Amino acid sequence: MNKKHYFFIIIFSYLLFLITTIPIGTVIKTINTNTPIDIRGASGTIWNGQAISISINRTVQLDNTEWSFTIWKLLTGKITYQISSHYNKNPIEGEIGSSFLGQYFINDFTAKIAAEKLAKLADIPLVQLSGDIAFNIDHAHWKRDTLPLAIGTIRWDTAAITVADTVSLGEITIVLSENDEQLLNAEIKNKGGDILVSGKAELIPEANYSADIKLSPTSSASGNIKNSLALFAKKQKNGNFLLKKTGQINQLGF
Repeated sequence: MNKKHYFFIIIFSYLLFLITTIPIGTVIKTINTNTPIDIRGASGTIWNGQAISISINRTVQLDNTEWSFTIWKLLTGKITYQISSHYNKNPIEGEIGSSFLGQYFINDFTAKIAAEKLAKLADIPLVQLSGDIAFNIDHAHWKRDTLPLAIGTIRWDTAAITVADTVSLGEITIVLSENDEQLLNAEIKNKGGDILVSGKAELIPEANYSADIKLSPTSSASGNIKNSLALFAKKQKNGNFLLKKTGQINQLGF
């Protein structure tokens, strides 16, 4: 190993030492003052610590959060933390971080949230959602102002949507993957309910999203439900409905 390598190792070790000596209170105060995040009851260090509560934009409240810095991943050019927390008493776990090149990522992320809570967080108007939504994301990554990529599954159990009438959708499964063009692809299907759902949705640069979904009313679907489908999907000769749509994500109400 030449002198240049020794020099960089010494500088890196010294900077690492400086970071580790920063009091966690100073870091928390900076975050609370300059970001929409409010952290309470923090203890430990920036490497390994915990907080009683973390509020984000005063809308999301995380409880009993713990974090642990994965120091060896600095050698791969990444700042990485293992985190565990609770939202609405449901556990959240995963690995989060950022590369030195500005790419954000999450790995092995699991979370569960009531569909009703998610609708409020996403500010979805005029619709009531029921059931529980579980996220199992193997990997996701994105850069600022770019569309995300992800691999994993989202499962919506006891799914139901209420506008005027309540529509039962059974168990919905969404499988996330990357297509050949390296864009996010979602395969959607369900089991049971008043409507059988199958199809796919994609994030595309030109319009942000594209959806191609078949909706098949079952014997339990009322006349009102079938009439409602005709308002946004094209009825087919076999009685199914086809939803084909492209547009901006913010048009969906998120």
